[in-house]
Amino acid sequence: MPAVPLQKGASPETAMSDAPGASAPRLHSHLQMHAGDHTPGAYKPQVGKPFDRLERGGHVDPVDLEAGRVTPDGHAVPAHERQAQAEANRRWLAEERQILKASRGDPVAYAQNATAEQSPGVEYGDLERYLASRKALGNAGESDLEAKAARAQEYAARLAAEFYASQQGSGTGSNVPGNETEAVPAAPAMDRSRFLPTTRADMEARGWTQCDFILVTGDAYVDHPSFANGVISRVLEWAGFKVGVIAQPDWRHENDIRRLGTPRLAFLVSAGNLDSLLNAYTAHKLPRSDDPYSPGGRPDKRPPRATIVYCNLIRRAFGKVPLIIGGMEASQRRFAHYDYWDDRVRRSILLDSNADLLVFGMGETQIVEIAHRLQAGEKLHEINDVRGTAYVRKDVSFLDAPGFVQRFGKAQFTMAYETLLPPKHQVPPVRDRENGDSRNPPRDGEADRVQERQDTGPHAIPAYRKNYAITFKQIYDEQDPVRGKPLVQPAGSLHVIQMPPARLQSEAELDRWYDLPYTRLPHPDYEAQGGVPAWLTTQHTIVTHRGCMGSCTFCAIWMHQGRTITSRSIESIEREAQAITRMPGFKGYISDVGGPTANMYGNYCSVQQTLGACKERDCLLPDPCPALRQHLDRQVEMLSRVRKVKGVKKAFIASGIRYDMLIDEKTTKGCGDEYIENLAAHHTSGHLKVAPEHTSDAVLARMRKPGFAKYEIFRQRFVEASRRVGKEQYLVAYFVSSHPGCTMEEQIALAEYFKKNNWSPEQVQDFIPTPMTPATAMFYSGFDPETMQYVYTPTTMREKRRQRALMQFRRPEFQGRVRKALREAGRKDLIGKGPQALVPPGNEEDWEDDNPRRPAGIGSGPAFAPRPKRRRAR
Repeated sequence: MPAVPLQKGASPETAMSDAPGASAPRLHSHLQMHAGDHTPGAYKPQVGKPFDRLERGGHVDPVDLEAGRVTPDGHAVPAHERQAQAEANRRWLAEERQILKASRGDPVAYAQNATAEQSPGVEYGDLERYLASRKALGNAGESDLEAKAARAQEYAARLAAEFYASQQGSGTGSNVPGNETEAVPAAPAMDRSRFLPTTRADMEARGWTQCDFILVTGDAYVDHPSFANGVISRVLEWAGFKVGVIAQPDWRHENDIRRLGTPRLAFLVSAGNLDSLLNAYTAHKLPRSDDPYSPGGRPDKRPPRATIVYCNLIRRAFGKVPLIIGGMEASQRRFAHYDYWDDRVRRSILLDSNADLLVFGMGETQIVEIAHRLQAGEKLHEINDVRGTAYVRKDVSFLDAPGFVQRFGKAQFTMAYETLLPPKHQVPPVRDRENGDSRNPPRDGEADRVQERQDTGPHAIPAYRKNYAITFKQIYDEQDPVRGKPLVQPAGSLHVIQMPPARLQSEAELDRWYDLPYTRLPHPDYEAQGGVPAWLTTQHTIVTHRGCMGSCTFCAIWMHQGRTITSRSIESIEREAQAITRMPGFKGYISDVGGPTANMYGNYCSVQQTLGACKERDCLLPDPCPALRQHLDRQVEMLSRVRKVKGVKKAFIASGIRYDMLIDEKTTKGCGDEYIENLAAHHTSGHLKVAPEHTSDAVLARMRKPGFAKYEIFRQRFVEASRRVGKEQYLVAYFVSSHPGCTMEEQIALAEYFKKNNWSPEQVQDFIPTPMTPATAMFYSGFDPETMQYVYTPTTMREKRRQRALMQFRRPEFQGRVRKALREAGRKDLIGKGPQALVPPGNEEDWEDDNPRRPAGIGSGPAFAPRPKRRRAR
């Protein structure tokens, strides 16, 4: 839907000159020129327009549907088939409206009425019993940063010299046996003019005197679709704007932030691909030795709480310039949130950063709309109706305006920030760390330090912490692009307002963002610094889709990408594979073809598209919902076409799979074993990553993961499939320690399972309570926000370290701690030299720093121990 319609006889290049920001050079005239309708009044409320759920954030635009440009599930339609598709779409729309009207918004009734969508072999009774039997349990998987960083460092040392040496050579791709007759085209030499400006000299070389936007990021500048700073900057360039990048500025002085001058429209600030504190500190609050997103892996290139630091730096240097924040750190901290590293509830990052606007989620559509509205003369503080954004206002009366309510629904108010804090004058006593008594009076401001004591039951939890779980559930329920409503959280005299999430993107839109002219390389300035380790491990990867239907409580995917799957077309994925073969140093191996969960590519649910993801039901637990459409055949075809791209020897799946989906006969339509065999034959490099996380079904229920028996079934099927294709391959299983709901007894049972099966797991993750996840709400509040049941949680560092040690009981440095944990748990039978014993007899020990306070330098208050009182001079 171009913003500037082509006049009769006009070329795209002619029309481009009339577009906003047209002075920016364009390298992609073959792409659609503008994102969405940016004509005057396009974003204003249309008072009196009938309310229609299909226009409230669904997968596809009704105009595109009626024109036949897309199918109902968002797939692009070739031009010669659009007339027939348009007629089919009109019939589908009419039927959907009738079904919606008859079901009156109830997901169970809708699924029963949608007869055309029923899979073969799925009876209405099955669907009704499933949907009515279980409440939603909520979220998706998180990678182990520490293990990833270690692998990145090892890989960087091996490949960095080889990569940069190849820049001086021919730069050709590898030759593949059987394809010698046609050489892969050479990649262009590394030229800084192919990147967006990072210095004033770069701007002058382009003839720019001022940037429209300046992106300040905590990551190194890598022009690759796996890096958020590369995507957002290219999207804005595509939309017609001049963009400069300041990557990892020196936050100790103002000079570095001034290097590109003042932007014409706004500063954009992001901490990077990860939360800056997660990047800087381990689960035990120890500084990490490296940062894979910094040149050379240096850990000192970004400050903790980078978003706040950069915003304050910009305010000091430029005053009241328009300031927009985004990225993972800002998204997950947009409301009051528990901060693990500060061990307290902090207010919204909007208040601490003094930013004008926050973009949450995958921000392409939001930032393009905001950019064009700023270009049209609107003030940033006046923009209050963009989906996928949050902002602060004192007066919230506009939320009740009829036009606003008609577009977005009635705003929902959460509990105020102050109700999540301990009362100032009625501070409960701090419980003894080990024995649970209340003899020790607290110091001011320390009553909410949950890591300094181990709660023993719901009676020990104050009301303000329970309020946190209630508030989290209110926020959680509105994070859906179709049914979500505006959310308001009072904070003193101000209000943090979150608009509903951005609408789901269609296949054509997703293709557009990944087809932009990325160089796929880190900026040339990093060559002398040893490259960027995170890029070395992701340079030859392809993202096939976004979103995750899983509901792991320790993950934030549902808050950032959503529960609905949006997939790219096979043709777009093929084009990216071809681009990878032209990269210097490519050896023929694509290291990953996947997404948050690889085997969710192409999955579809008609309930999600029209009514939104079920609020009180889960997509995959206890078994995959019968309304789910698993398109494994389409994924197999996609992987086959990637393998056939000239220059590709192997295309692996390294992003992990959801194994319980593959063994479900109803939703796979009998294709599960075929998919597993294809996986074993072509896309596994000897080991396949899966994440059972634990062996206890009670713990897995708190994680919202499938029962361990399903892992055993899949393991057997994968081993058998590998044998059928003549390979000996194994699963690499990931496990999590100290997750909410995991008691010492259950952790000991996990260690016994490892002993019985002769496992020595290396991929062990300590649970880290990152902001805005259900598991973090359990960690701080002590209650499951979904059920409001009490959940035992290992909160003290002593308990967390003991559970970690039990998972690696064979390591000598952990055995003293394991002995002490076993004795205190009444399991001395596991200490000895017998076949069932976990550790031999010996000394018991705990480390001295079992209960450290917040790390120095990342928050107010003492670093590790209270300072001694000064003696008053006489």
